[in-house]
Amino acid sequence: MSWLITINDTHKTDGQVENSELETVAEVSGTENDYKIEYDEQSEEMKGCHTTVHVTDGCCVHITRKGSYSTELMMDKGKRSQCCYITPVGQISMGVFTSRVISEFTEKNIKLDFTYTLDFNNELISRNRVRIAAANKEAE
Repeated sequence: MSWLITINDTHKTDGQVENSELETVAEVSGTENDYKIEYDEQSEEMKGCHTTVHVTDGCCVHITRKGSYSTELMMDKGKRSQCCYITPVGQISMGVFTSRVISEFTEKNIKLDFTYTLDFNNELISRNRVRIAAANKEAE
């Protein structure tokens, strides 16, 4: 099903806060306890990348991006994991600690809000918050 999604992304690095927003059409499938949001990246830098956000049990978020920037992030509330970023200039392995995941899914709307930190060599790189709001275009 086609949904209109808005993604608000906030990063805090070295005291500097950066915000970005993306609004696009996504395909959504699944149920309240196990759903996927799939969309094509819109920015010039990420052109050609396809992203899948898979949410399970309301507390686990698995983000997979394929293309010139490939990423696999496993975010499980209260846990730390390793992730791999593949960029045009090489591969980077980072630690991810997920402190919060809030997920609400209905036939008409999705609200997903999660916070996490990224670290490299046990040194904090950034604090991050992602909010995804989705509206089912076919349910209106």
